Amino acid sequence: MGSTLVKRILASVEKIAWPQEERATAQGKHAYDVALEKADDSRGDGKQLAGALRTALSGQSRPYAMAALAYILVAASQEADGSYDSMGLDAAMHWLEQAQALEPDSVDINFIEALIYVYNGRIDDARLVLNYLRGQTANHFRLDLAEIAYWEAKRDIEKTMHWYGQAAQSAAAVPQKMRLRVGQGDFLLRMGRLNEALQKYKEAVHFDKANPVLWHKMSLIFMEKGDWEEAWRCNQQALQLRDFPAARQVEERIKKQTGTTGMLGRLFGRS
Repeated sequence: MGSTLVKRILASVEKIAWPQEERATAQGKHAYDVALEKADDSRGDGKQLAGALRTALSGQSRPYAMAALAYILVAASQEADGSYDSMGLDAAMHWLEQAQALEPDSVDINFIEALIYVYNGRIDDARLVLNYLRGQTANHFRLDLAEIAYWEAKRDIEKTMHWYGQAAQSAAAVPQKMRLRVGQGDFLLRMGRLNEALQKYKEAVHFDKANPVLWHKMSLIFMEKGDWEEAWRCNQQALQLRDFPAARQVEERIKKQTGTTGMLGRLFGRS
């Protein structure tokens, strides 16, 4: 994630054979939409982001392919701590401008500009772009997501949750709705609203029981609430699905907190 991944992507860009078609075509739009969904599901995985770019290129529409690269660079720019690599955002803006030069009036493309401004800390510029695009269309899923990013940056819980609701209404597919539930949980967790965040994660895991990250996030909340038994249960579920360092760290923390007898013994099934 972050700067390392951005550098890898930019190194590969030099080898891209861009589509000859300079118009925004229906085929290109379809490939673009699929590519953005893949990027959203990537969780910063370089191979998945590369696959998303290949999908966009398969649409044979240069503006959509370049806009997809811009979006992918935004996704790749996110660091582990939630900040964004400035080089990645600058590169994203460069490729977005290339797309805009060919297709200047597309909300499907221009919403990316608002995202870049939000993550660059240019909040006022982001608002100007959002207001302009809202004047062009009332209902647009990607524009709703940009509104969420804007209000999250403003730390406005009420308006952020409002736009999550709007995005849920404009979402066309179940995976989009699932990501919104998880996104709500992540935002509420950052805001310290543990019970509300936990509820969103529970709703999400009901439909996606094989997602280790959801179980891990629930274990963190239960740990914060001091419910070590539930924290352990969720942690072990996460580790059964995938062994990853963050979950192992939680496991060790639970062991240290609870000791080796009493409750922990019961959790381990010891007599």
